[in-house]
Amino acid sequence: MLFSIPMSGWVLIAIAATGVFLVGMRVLVIGALSGDDVPPEVRERGRRTMRRLYTATPVAAAIAVGMKLLRPEEPAVVLFLYSVAFAAIPLCLLPIRGRLVRSYLAQLRNPGAAPEPDRVVTAWIVTSLSVVCLAAAAGLMVQKYGAS
Repeated sequence: MLFSIPMSGWVLIAIAATGVFLVGMRVLVIGALSGDDVPPEVRERGRRTMRRLYTATPVAAAIAVGMKLLRPEEPAVVLFLYSVAFAAIPLCLLPIRGRLVRSYLAQLRNPGAAPEPDRVVTAWIVTSLSVVCLAAAAGLMVQKYGAS
């Protein structure tokens, strides 16, 4: 059922996942750069980084997917995994955006200090991305071996 979508459908899904990734990362960066205590040079560096992200990400993703499609795996599986990965990253980071921004701004205020690890952020990222990986693996296994 999952992989009964035609190849053109998977290509559209992969393009949409890339869009979700780019928009989600933009939202994360805007939050980090919107504080009043952010120095102007950091804001400019963030803008340059976003420009590079918007140009390099689609190109690098197209190259990576193109190289994977040359392998003998089914193209729908490759595009499924690509879409899951690209959509999961910003969706997993958005709920902890506030904590990430506070940590980033604290590092800007005191650049010489060692960064303090945030256990909540670490636990959330590990847990949420593990759930996404397990769900993707379960989807692939059900497709390949069928539901019993």
